Amino acid sequence: MQILGLILILINIGAVAVPVAAVAVIYQNNLVELIVPSEAQEIVSNVIDSRSSLELPQYESYSYDPASRTVTVKFRFTNPLNVDLSVNSVAADVKCSTHSFDLGHAALSNPVEIDAKATVSMAVVFVWTQAAEAHFLSGHVGETSVEIKLVNLVLDVSGIAVETPESITLAIPMTV
Repeated sequence: MQILGLILILINIGAVAVPVAAVAVIYQNNLVELIVPSEAQEIVSNVIDSRSSLELPQYESYSYDPASRTVTVKFRFTNPLNVDLSVNSVAADVKCSTHSFDLGHAALSNPVEIDAKATVSMAVVFVWTQAAEAHFLSGHVGETSVEIKLVNLVLDVSGIAVETPESITLAIPMTV
């Protein structure tokens, strides 16, 4: 009876181990394809062109309105993907890097549609507080530029929301 039980156990192990071993031998030269089928890799390669890379938006220009305490900064962004993107929102809190002082809030002025491989211009509006203005007048007298940090950055691209705990530091000229 024990011999029969041992034979049945070996048959069960063989029924599982032999097909798994056969698949591993078939995909031995490309184990990634064992997990990610070639069809999925083909779809990804059609969406993302391996010759292009994602670049940060490039600064174009800015304008400011002291009466409304706003700065509008225009950036140029190129979509490297083979699919259209919709930038629904970009938002961040702005702080003085030197003093960790809250300066205000920055946000994308309007949602932007970016066609595949196209370049568009987008505007981000920064609204500073009255306290921020007083901070610059007292804490940064005579400086030609000041470093700010964008914190609590939230992006919504094509319905995918990304929040980052990282901050982005920028040097902003103080002269107009």
